[in-house]
Amino acid sequence: YEAAKIDGANAWRRFRSITIPLIRGALSFVLVITVINSVQAFDQAYALTGSNGGPETGTYVLGIMLFQNAFRFYEVGYACALAWVIFAILLAFTLIQQWLARRAEAEL
Repeated sequence: YEAAKIDGANAWRRFRSITIPLIRGALSFVLVITVINSVQAFDQAYALTGSNGGPETGTYVLGIMLFQNAFRFYEVGYACALAWVIFAILLAFTLIQQWLARRAEAEL
C-alpha cells in the first residue's frame, strides 16, 4: 500500500489492484457457499409461511417446492428429478466460478 501510495495510486486504484487480488480466493469461496446456502433456504420460509410458500407464493423457494412435491403431492419421482436438477445447476455454477477464479489467477 505504501509503495502504491508513493507511486501516486489513489484509494480506488489501490483497492482494485492490491486488495481484490489478495482476497480473491476468499471471495470465490464465499460466493459459492452463499449461493448454495440461498438455494437451501427452506426452514425459515417453511416456518414463517406455514408450509405453503406464503402469500401469493412470494417465498416459494426451491426447497419448499421440493418438499411439497415429495411429501404433500406424493410425487417422489418428480421431487427426485427436481433435486438432481438443483444439484446440476449448483455444480455447473460452482465449476464455472472456479474456472473463472483460476483463469483470473493465471492472468496475474
